[in-house]
Amino acid sequence: MSGDLPAVIRLGHDLVRNFEALPPEKASAEVATHIRKFWDPRMRRELLGLVDAGDARVGTLLTRAAQDLREGDVDRGEVREPSGG
Repeated sequence: MSGDLPAVIRLGHDLVRNFEALPPEKASAEVATHIRKFWDPRMRRELLGLVDAGDARVGTLLTRAAQDLREGDVDRGEVREPSGG
């Protein structure tokens, strides 16, 4: 079944699993920050388009993260830092 999902949904759900132990507000902000930092702009647009279309395959926390991404609710300091440091 997961093979039927668009790559941005699969990747987004992978991110959500990494942060789901956090409170929902913090988790969505962390997912949004990661997406802003690492995803190609085309991938971000595709995810936002799926959310806008009401695609039921996009989970609640990923939808919330996409809204955070759109509204700019990301940690700008974290976005500017190199990864792996």
